[in-house]
Amino acid sequence: MDNLTCANLITMGRHIPTPFTITVSKDQGEEELRIDSILRVVPGKRLIGVSSWNDSTVIVKLFFQRNHWKRNLQNDLGGVNLLRQHHIPTPDILHQTTTADLGGAVLIIDYLQQGASLSALFEEATDREQREFIMQQAIKLIGQCHCGGISQKDIHLDNFMLADERVYLLDGGDIKAVEGSLDLETATSNLALFFAQFPVAKDVQISRWLEYYQEHGLKLPSGEIDRFGERVQLARRNRLRHFEKKLFRSTTATRCIRQSNKFLLYDRAIHSAELENFIANPDSYLASDGLLKAGNTSTVGEVRLGDREFVLKRYNIKGFWHGITRLMQPSRAHHTWRNSWMLEMLGIATPHPFLMLEERVLWLFRRRAYFLMEKVPAANLIDQLESGDATPGEVVESFKKLFQVLHAYLISHGDMKATNFIFSDQKLYVLDLDAMRRHKSQSRFDIASTRDLARFQQNWKGSEFETVFTKMSESAVSSPTG
Repeated sequence: MDNLTCANLITMGRHIPTPFTITVSKDQGEEELRIDSILRVVPGKRLIGVSSWNDSTVIVKLFFQRNHWKRNLQNDLGGVNLLRQHHIPTPDILHQTTTADLGGAVLIIDYLQQGASLSALFEEATDREQREFIMQQAIKLIGQCHCGGISQKDIHLDNFMLADERVYLLDGGDIKAVEGSLDLETATSNLALFFAQFPVAKDVQISRWLEYYQEHGLKLPSGEIDRFGERVQLARRNRLRHFEKKLFRSTTATRCIRQSNKFLLYDRAIHSAELENFIANPDSYLASDGLLKAGNTSTVGEVRLGDREFVLKRYNIKGFWHGITRLMQPSRAHHTWRNSWMLEMLGIATPHPFLMLEERVLWLFRRRAYFLMEKVPAANLIDQLESGDATPGEVVESFKKLFQVLHAYLISHGDMKATNFIFSDQKLYVLDLDAMRRHKSQSRFDIASTRDLARFQQNWKGSEFETVFTKMSESAVSSPTG
């Protein structure tokens, strides 16, 4: 087992092997603190891990950012003290010390036995009542915080934990406070930021959530309630911008590898020896018997990695001049990776993105690119409608909701062929995202959206579904926000 210093932790970035030990100060001497697993790491700055201390399981926060670790420690301690002063439950700090190399600080924090984050509980909830209970617990605590003048800069369900029927607030370093209650603007902006983390489909519940907030927090003027949906929409756009900046670097969820001959991103959930083989030679997995499409611009096939099935799309170079034009442009796999994560964040069904790989020359110049995605076991939309596996009524309703979200967030698809949609498990999946764009101006979106709707209507001309889909798309133009 390695004994690491703060300098080691900084150098290792996100790739810190566990378990490891770190030497910390104790009274007049030193002791080794063993970190068994890492819950979260901010490369070069801090990590949160699970340890054993005085024969008890504890949470350890390590602060090791050069020249800033003392300030970060004080921010965390200050936030915890503010929560305690306002009687907001937060885990106890059991011990505070420094690392033996004097390059960082350590907080040893009570481990909440049988506790679970509200985020995990929300994901595991099997019915609406359970999810509503979880939301009520979070909103109640947010209301109490706002009445006490407290807000969280990055507020989300992962910062709340339920243990012994009590909800705790985590991450003291993210706490800000003022004297008295929060002003209306700060409180509503903070609450909107919290609601914005949920899929757009949840926005219909905002009015009920606001009623619950007002029972435990601040009273909101009727005008503020009426325009609160707009606040949430603005907060969600800001979250999208912030989120997109992290899509092309290593994060807790994804790993990024930059080398002279490739640029690679993949979901850490699928890391394995088999994945390493795939990365070394993805073409070998495109067997002829599994091909779904073999075209000049792209090749698509079903592939298997271990016991899981995926769909692999290779974006081809058609010829010399096409290759020249693609050298310095983001690849179509790049666009698809970004847009897949964007749709997931908005709650729009799309095959989950697992990997993006660009062939590079001298780090900068792009060649072919690959995109590995979830396999959705269903036929394309036209086949489903013609076979009766999907009914026009349920598909039309799904498209209405899709168009509402696309219009609200200024997103155009770019290729609205019916074969780019699948209806599976009562969800409309959106495929082929390399031409999708999120526009910065309403005028540019209007032009692109008009093209989208025209292409969408072409799918149904002369078919038995023409009337119902044409009527629906015309309705989308006249009332885009529903």
